[in-house]
Amino acid sequence: MAKKWSIVFFVFVLIIFGFSLRSIAGCKSDCFDQYQSEVESCRDQYDDPRDAGMLQTCIDDAKREYQSCIDECEN
Repeated sequence: MAKKWSIVFFVFVLIIFGFSLRSIAGCKSDCFDQYQSEVESCRDQYDDPRDAGMLQTCIDDAKREYQSCIDECEN
């Protein structure tokens, strides 16, 4: 009987772990989608070659926000 409960518990843990991984993957995907959108917005906003420095700053900010989002997903 104890072996049966051990198997049930193990299966339960695997199911919970699977849902957690899927949740993290979805979160990271959302972060990436947001990052791509922000970079595209940067490119639209700073399309003049004279704005190259501002474009780089905007993209760097988007990268920092992306990394922050990923960190939140993993916590």
